[in-house]
Amino acid sequence: MFCACAGGNIKIKIKPDLSGDLVIYQKTITKKQKGIFLGSGLTDTGELEITLKERSYQFGNYTHMLPPGFRFIQFTEDQTTEIQLAIDTSKDSPLLKALQINRNEISSILSEAKLRDDLLRFNTLVEFIQFEVHFPFPIQKVKFLDPRTAGEWTVRLDTNKTMIVNIPLHAVWAGEHALTVVQIFPE
Repeated sequence: MFCACAGGNIKIKIKPDLSGDLVIYQKTITKKQKGIFLGSGLTDTGELEITLKERSYQFGNYTHMLPPGFRFIQFTEDQTTEIQLAIDTSKDSPLLKALQINRNEISSILSEAKLRDDLLRFNTLVEFIQFEVHFPFPIQKVKFLDPRTAGEWTVRLDTNKTMIVNIPLHAVWAGEHALTVVQIFPE
């Protein structure tokens, strides 16, 4: 039997008064060697359970919350407002611990997923930490402050108020970048 946490998804919804909700979604896969007897003539080959855990939090102002491993900063320079999402992407990032992400568990999930097409589809983001941020105002553009490997590290706008950031876990574990800063420019 093995049990493993599959990546981490962080969803942040900011309200017009800048308060909001932070939700962490964690997928866990548990594989057992024996399942439930279903009848004669059938040989039990195992059981796989996929669980989705949701951890919810509220905040008073998105620039004042200090969860482990990331933080929002807002400032104005030359009459241009900029918001930054600073993420600790070092090997020992406290974000990995907060999301309960374990390198060996991710490897075991990927090994299992390669054997089963249905699991591979379910775990398309197993190798990533994903931030989904909903702003109460339109965003003009988003980008990484420093260059990142295109296709692996992604930041994009899904809508003019929703930003998606994907951080590859293998790059975090390899120590590619200790800090990742996403620049967010409101309209």
